[in-house]
Amino acid sequence: MKAPLQFFEYDKVSWKGKWERDVFSKDLFLAFEKYYTANPETPFFELIPYGVRFKQYVGAIQIGKTTIEILPKVGKEGNEKVWQSILLDMLKTCNLMQAKQTGEAHLKLKSNSVLELYYELYLNEIETLIRNGFIKKYQPISGQMKTLKGAIKFSENIAKNTIHKERFYIRHSIYTKDHLLHQILFEALLIIELLSNSSLLKDRIGRLKTIFPDVKTLKVNPTHFGKIEISRKHIPYQQALTIAKLILLNYKPDIQSGRENLLAIMFDMNVLWEEYIFKILKKNHSNEFQVLGQSKKLFWGKNQKIKPDIVLVNKISNKVYVIDTKWKVLKNSRPSDEDLKQMYVYNHHWASHQSILLYPQSVNQQNRTGSFALPMDSQEHHCQLAFAEILKNGKLNKNLSKEIIDCVKLY
Repeated sequence: MKAPLQFFEYDKVSWKGKWERDVFSKDLFLAFEKYYTANPETPFFELIPYGVRFKQYVGAIQIGKTTIEILPKVGKEGNEKVWQSILLDMLKTCNLMQAKQTGEAHLKLKSNSVLELYYELYLNEIETLIRNGFIKKYQPISGQMKTLKGAIKFSENIAKNTIHKERFYIRHSIYTKDHLLHQILFEALLIIELLSNSSLLKDRIGRLKTIFPDVKTLKVNPTHFGKIEISRKHIPYQQALTIAKLILLNYKPDIQSGRENLLAIMFDMNVLWEEYIFKILKKNHSNEFQVLGQSKKLFWGKNQKIKPDIVLVNKISNKVYVIDTKWKVLKNSRPSDEDLKQMYVYNHHWASHQSILLYPQSVNQQNRTGSFALPMDSQEHHCQLAFAEILKNGKLNKNLSKEIIDCVKLY
């Protein structure tokens, strides 16, 4: 299986010129250019002379048989392998990549590619569903029958059966596995078969197709997912549907030649960083703190609301701490006026005397705290600049949540 090309967020790469890289071919550039022309509002990248500049989105893009991974990175520490591992850990922590019953030890691809790992997780889910048995649903159908069961559709019956009195044009229901849920899952399976570079996965897909129930073909769009009812019977399908949705709604087929089919599974690193911090704090410190994400309060008028990323409430003292995460390198350890004003407002609206602007650490930056000039309830209130050390000894820092809580407890 061909290894993916790997770049970092905000990298510039071209097939010739200033940012030339041997691995980035002219054909790849033309495929990106074609995608950009059709989707000029894409947030994933922008065009530069003979190449592209990636933005703050991380994940994987597959063009034809070439997979490109865009990885997060802060500072100069760590190589592509390290940051790919960190990305996978973040995705798993945020429930964007789960290996439910099989567990990571049973993933045969060993995280060689973010995209192929998603493919394998999907096949694992489908195999589990097949072992446990696909659910049936009542589906309405209309057609000619020689026995009367169901409701006669009188207009169609008169039009079609004036001569053949022995027939009835009726509408009735059948109990079948051919319904929307399975049609969506099968379409995702076909796309993976088309895109995957792994002979191992292709063999598994071939076997799955032979035992998958016969279903109608479906051109999937976002409205189909909205039609899936949420019920207890659908719980085993949730992970498979999540991955199917990622694949189906981000797949752009090359109608002309089929050689440049494109699939992009990308995540805004700002959102992923916020969600990751929220998840690790909630997992490790819920005994001591109430951990709230995106808590809203009315700010102006009847509809204008503000919402910090994370609010911590100490369960004993009821002290409130507001955290706003920022996935960016802070130059000269000086936050923007806009960010400080935002934290000032958060302090007042949440009655917090301590807020934290949390950045990833890029160099040996030191945490520091400043007091706002105007007191709150005759008391000082502060904003702390905190720098989260993501990497320790070349690996993901497993003590990150504790270190954040230690910052909180300083005040």
